Amino acid sequence: MLSMLTVQNFAIIDNISIDFKPGLTILTGETGAGKSLIIDAIGLLLGDRASSTMVRSGYQKAIIEGVFSGYSDKISELLQSFGIDELPDRELSIRKEIALTGKTTTRINGILVTVNELNAIAEGLADIHTQDDTKKLFQSVHYLDFIETEESRQILRAYQKQLAVYQETLRKYQSLKKRATEDANQLEFMRYQANELAKANLSETEETDLEQELYILNNYENIFKNLASIKTLLEDHNITGSLFEISAVLKKLSKIDNRFQEHVGRIDDTYYEIEDFESFITSEISHLSFDEERLNQINERLSFLKDLKRRYRKTVPELIVFQTELTKRINEFDQMDDLLVDAENDVKAAYGKLAEVATSLTQKRKENANQLEQAIKETLKDLYLVHVQMKIGFKDVVFDDMFNSAVFHSYGTDNLEILISFNVGEPMRDITKVASGGEMSRIMLALKTHLLKNMNLATMIFDEIDQGVSGSVASAIAKKLKTISEDTQVLAITHLPIVASCADHHILISKKTVDGRTVTVLEELTMDRRIQEIAQMLSPDVQDDSVLALAKDMINFWH
Repeated sequence: MLSMLTVQNFAIIDNISIDFKPGLTILTGETGAGKSLIIDAIGLLLGDRASSTMVRSGYQKAIIEGVFSGYSDKISELLQSFGIDELPDRELSIRKEIALTGKTTTRINGILVTVNELNAIAEGLADIHTQDDTKKLFQSVHYLDFIETEESRQILRAYQKQLAVYQETLRKYQSLKKRATEDANQLEFMRYQANELAKANLSETEETDLEQELYILNNYENIFKNLASIKTLLEDHNITGSLFEISAVLKKLSKIDNRFQEHVGRIDDTYYEIEDFESFITSEISHLSFDEERLNQINERLSFLKDLKRRYRKTVPELIVFQTELTKRINEFDQMDDLLVDAENDVKAAYGKLAEVATSLTQKRKENANQLEQAIKETLKDLYLVHVQMKIGFKDVVFDDMFNSAVFHSYGTDNLEILISFNVGEPMRDITKVASGGEMSRIMLALKTHLLKNMNLATMIFDEIDQGVSGSVASAIAKKLKTISEDTQVLAITHLPIVASCADHHILISKKTVDGRTVTVLEELTMDRRIQEIAQMLSPDVQDDSVLALAKDMINFWH
């Protein structure tokens, strides 16, 4: 349960701290005093999205902190999995800071957590019913949330997994079919291109090799002249002969002084290297020739490659890759009928499995819906809707076209409607067309009462669940809230004195001006103050003894 809440610099709230107790806590106060801000603050602790506009004017950040106690084993397991140490006595602290810059940080037991981690933990702590939640009865997109259970969610996860398989097989089939159509239109041209590139006999290094060979041929005279010059220098200076004589002299010296011995080898090595070099130059000169025919061949080949690159707008290596792709596409087209049959069979198999899981999901949801219908009707009897008839209807879905993916959604194939009748002899109609505001409030309270049994929550929070009702219906809602609070902590905002009178704890929320600024003030009322507040809710003349007596009697009725 929520045992403590501290709020600082949040909208018109300056700094408040309140201890909450088990049972039914009622919050009352004039419109605009800040009652909904308390609910909003708790909602932020439970994962609602924050905004920098929530920060009180003149401050850099808002701080909201709540302490929850007596949480479930499931939350304990989540804390361990997220690396969060548990506090003594199963207390859990959630602290959220909202900066004026828009940055929001959340810590659980002092450890910084992600949005997903907060949501996972908060889901098992409390449920907040706001006035907007009642509007969900007018929006069919939310109906599945009302009937989902853990069993149906397990089937839903299996459905979503199979949906991904089906969507992928369908995508592959459609892509293959599109390519088959495109390739059929381009097949003749693709064959022409593949044939042309095959005849071109391309290689990745050919162009570079030809350009190098062309450069050598174009520089034939210069190469011959320089080679001849080298040969002349070698012969005129008789370098090898001189090195041979030097080697002979060094050998004589080494017999006298062995320090010269090491130089003999060096001179000999140089002699042989120069001799090899002379042979190389001689060979190059003898083999060097200008082949005009070869020059023309190279120019023609390079011109052909240049034209090929221009027409295809690709480099030679890219042309080689393109040729491989063309060959593959042509081969695939030749086998396209077989490929399409295989792809279609894959779609058929995936579609069949998906339809089977979708049908199981619908069946389970129908079972859940039937249980929910019965539970709500029983609860509504206690809320003075004795003759209500209700049906959660499922629109029929036909699985007759495996290529029609439109019937499959991430949440399944089910589209729901809630049909209801409040009067004997009247046909059931769409709830959005026939239910009044007061009837909607009672239906939502009945719905929350049923869902609470499955959610195993320690805290339920209601923001004007009694909106649009009065008299005996208001008394019935008060009784229902009182019943829920026997096992679950309930916090409820109300404007109705009969609902306020049944509280175990009553908090008055008001606002006042301090140093020229409006601030929200919370006061846990004593019995005398409770009588005064309920009297105020009953009549403007709070000093009227009969009104005060009535307020006291109303409180005593519940206690």
